[in-house]
Amino acid sequence: MKRLKIGILIPTYNESINSPILLEKLKSNLADLKDVEFTILIVDDNSPDGTSQIVKNVAKKLNSSHFKINVLDRKTKDGYGRACVAGMLFLIEKGVDKVLTMDADLSHNPKYIKEFIKASKKSDLIIGSRYIRGGDTPDWPLIRKFLSKYGNYYARLFLGSKIADYTGGFNMYDRQLIHDIDLKNIKSTGYGFLIELKFKASQKSKSISQIPIIFRDRQHGKSKIPKNTLIKNLLLVPRLRISEHK
Repeated sequence: MKRLKIGILIPTYNESINSPILLEKLKSNLADLKDVEFTILIVDDNSPDGTSQIVKNVAKKLNSSHFKINVLDRKTKDGYGRACVAGMLFLIEKGVDKVLTMDADLSHNPKYIKEFIKASKKSDLIIGSRYIRGGDTPDWPLIRKFLSKYGNYYARLFLGSKIADYTGGFNMYDRQLIHDIDLKNIKSTGYGFLIELKFKASQKSKSISQIPIIFRDRQHGKSKIPKNTLIKNLLLVPRLRISEHK
């Protein structure tokens, strides 16, 4: 029987502490899925803290026949979106059937991956959502909860209500869906990339599933989200809707 091949894409920048912890958690959580082959891809933007080499060292210990860690080293830090595009194209070249994206800062719990895989049997787009029943952001202060919740509400007003969480990074895409989206035509480079990617994916998707997740704040390191992200996303959303009708 042919193994299901899943690529797990994790962009990193200065995640030398979190990355080894996450990789260990991935290995332990996925160990019993013998019929699935996992390709873990760390896309590192030349982290000055040595994230890339640390991951390569961890890979020597954790790699097995159905769990292989790869590192894609990029010379410059040019945005979350470009890192994701490079990683998705790399994984598609490796022949994976699905691509799961997640953050390196331990905010996304690997325990949910089995639910993603189960949902992928009927859907080509699976969203890890903080904003459906069962999802939550328990570590966030009220102002951050407010901005994120209503920012997503704003996105749904313009882009459609099929997706409850446009800005979360824990998602799975079928390889055919990635092909249909045409990643090279996605213009957003920062965290707005997630909004544009999901919007375009929802237009091409045959079936969407949403999984409730509990999102935890990072325990180590500093947030990589630029302060002007909210304003950029507010401007991006109507542009996406207008471009759709051109």
